[in-house]
Amino acid sequence: MRIFKVVCLAGILALGQGCYYGSMIGARTLGEDHMTITGAVSLPAYLNADDRREAGEDDLDNVPVSPSLTFLSGATDRIDIGVSGRAYGIGPMVRVGVFEPADKAALSLIAGANYIIPAKLLATQFGISAGYHFGSSLEVYTGWDGGYGPDVINIPEDTDGKNDWDEVENTFHYSVIAGVMYDLPTGEAEWIPESICFEFTLPMDLTRDLVMFGLAVAY
Repeated sequence: MRIFKVVCLAGILALGQGCYYGSMIGARTLGEDHMTITGAVSLPAYLNADDRREAGEDDLDNVPVSPSLTFLSGATDRIDIGVSGRAYGIGPMVRVGVFEPADKAALSLIAGANYIIPAKLLATQFGISAGYHFGSSLEVYTGWDGGYGPDVINIPEDTDGKNDWDEVENTFHYSVIAGVMYDLPTGEAEWIPESICFEFTLPMDLTRDLVMFGLAVAY
């Protein structure tokens, strides 16, 4: 019941705000019939005080705290399908691996689409990720992700100061990612996550210099 409440809360937050940057799922496919639910949050860290101050003053590229929720299921050893919720939207996604999940090396392609609910518009997602397993539990990965869709960071405001989704513009977004994923020995304790992930994302399309620090928990 506790896990269910945490997942529901993460889902509500994922649809409420955030941005597109980062994957938080690593490079390795799950394997056939393996399912995971991953809740994640990314925090922006500006590289200098001037950028942070200007972002707050003119509200341009003022990146918010970004929660997300991802459900994935292994359709085959090399194909994961699922649903992702983030950046005011929700939609399908697929991850295709080049190698078997048991291999030390991992290389995968990711694609998806999010229906941005307030804007009634579609956003696309695509990326590539490569990783390597050290020992039996630690995966280090890096990659590139991007897409095209409504600019959910710079949403125009109407005369009442509310988000004006009718005036939102579409934009390309892309970033470089690097992270580590650690598999936990769950045993019989249901509350222990299957894995935790730390990810660093460098957005490449913003006027501000910043890094997104992400933490993900998968069950």
